[in-house]
Amino acid sequence: MGSTRVLTIGVALVATLTGSAPAAAAPPPPKNEIVTDMEFKVGPAETTPGGRVVLSGWAGIVGKDTGNAGRVDFYFQGNKPEDKQVHLGSTQAGSSGKFRWTTAATVSGDYMAKYQHRTRDISADGFWGLKVYVDRPVDQFLYSWTADALSCLPKCTTEGPEQFISAGPIKVTLNRECLRPKSGGRIGFTADATNTYQPGAPGWRDFPEGEGPTEFELNPGITRGHFYLEWTSAAPASDNELTSCNLSFSASQKRTQREYI
Repeated sequence: MGSTRVLTIGVALVATLTGSAPAAAAPPPPKNEIVTDMEFKVGPAETTPGGRVVLSGWAGIVGKDTGNAGRVDFYFQGNKPEDKQVHLGSTQAGSSGKFRWTTAATVSGDYMAKYQHRTRDISADGFWGLKVYVDRPVDQFLYSWTADALSCLPKCTTEGPEQFISAGPIKVTLNRECLRPKSGGRIGFTADATNTYQPGAPGWRDFPEGEGPTEFELNPGITRGHFYLEWTSAAPASDNELTSCNLSFSASQKRTQREYI
């Protein structure tokens, strides 16, 4: 202790003799900084309009499991450029800092949570995106074929490529313009390489005299196969009688298309 004091006096004396000011005292150690953070999520990741959405998480002072009570406000902003941020509501985070709040989905966008400590001037915020969708039924094109001025003597055939379809019914639209009424055929969706027609089979439709609806359904019960058309015209009664058909058909299926809004 004595030596320290002597050294201090000596330093002061030297400073006096040289005319310089004594050295400044060391600054006090910095106070511990208060660091806040937020863990925030929204579930589920996607839903339909009106679906229940849960906003939950934790907010408060990092490293503290208590003393984090505060207010959490929730905001939402849609993805469109003209969408404004709107205040949805608020809840209270407990002493642990945990919070939970529910709302109903409207459109896709971003949720924001803003935390304010109950007694201290400290805050934190977090963001989370949500996708909102609607499922709409649409007609999915499968296959089409068209040909003009076919004699179909003894018969005309066409076979589509192998393709995959869904298990639901197939909607077929058939257009036929034949000079002779005695012409007919069949359309099917089949996995048979020989395209063998099976009377009454749900995957085939037969038009023996060219009669029947121009729009119908096939229910082949398979998801892999090909379309096949066969058309036959009766022989003309004389050489002066023309045999000609304009034929076309198209096929589609209903499917669900997901659209995000």
